[in-house]
Amino acid sequence: MKFNFTKNRNIHYNLGIYADKEKRVVGNTQYNYYLLQDNRFLKRSLDEIAQAYSISPSKFDLNEQVGKDCYKYAYNCEQFINSVRLGLESFDIPVSVNTKKFQVNYYYADYNTNVKSTLFPQGEEGKATILYLLHILSTINFLLYVLNNYEKDDYGWWLKVNYIVYYYAVHKLTNLNEHFVQNKLITPEIEKLFDTLNCRNAQYLNGTFRNYIMHSKLINREGNSIISTQNLDRTKLLFGLVETCFDGMNYEELKVNIILEMGRISKILSQWLDIQSLNIKPLKD
Repeated sequence: MKFNFTKNRNIHYNLGIYADKEKRVVGNTQYNYYLLQDNRFLKRSLDEIAQAYSISPSKFDLNEQVGKDCYKYAYNCEQFINSVRLGLESFDIPVSVNTKKFQVNYYYADYNTNVKSTLFPQGEEGKATILYLLHILSTINFLLYVLNNYEKDDYGWWLKVNYIVYYYAVHKLTNLNEHFVQNKLITPEIEKLFDTLNCRNAQYLNGTFRNYIMHSKLINREGNSIISTQNLDRTKLLFGLVETCFDGMNYEELKVNIILEMGRISKILSQWLDIQSLNIKPLKD
């Protein structure tokens, strides 16, 4: 806010939503802030942060800290990717890593989450649920309508990233459903939403496959291979792991089904949040 006396009047925007020209939400500022916030502030009380600042305010230059963190992250990524590339050079199966060129024309809409609007029809009441669902929708849609459009060669990574988004989206929605049930907060509208999502019967959840996606280990805790002998084939993407975990379904079939299922969830959440009512404007450079 430009003037101090306006800060307490609750008239400022505190949520920016990013979308494409089809009004498909692909991000929002509150979720982006959560993902990129300074790690020193995580799980710390405000008193602890204030005390640390009073002792050494020079160390709280966020621009400098973010720059260092981004450099370190990029350096570690480069080291890892280069080591994989060197390892694949001697592998007897040709592997290429290429992406398409793709450009998104972004649009935006600004909101105050504390007042009534088309996105927050009850104002502060129920806004936590709306934001929770908006964050899930943002994650799914960024993958579906931005990142996936860069796919050219698939050497196993594209199923991995799609699966982990699908897996945790389902888990987050299931957790929210359980929260409403346990705290007796279920309303007919919320109940209808979760019945339509039907996350309790998600057919592509597999703990073994999820563990590999997260940790890249093809053995279990006992040291045994998680790929069955009959499905083990080094010419297949992920070497037969998909066929083992999903009853013979192949890599491409699983990826297509995961993407379709995320598209279904995206459509349901978008309709429930009434995303088409967003008054979006072109985002200029």
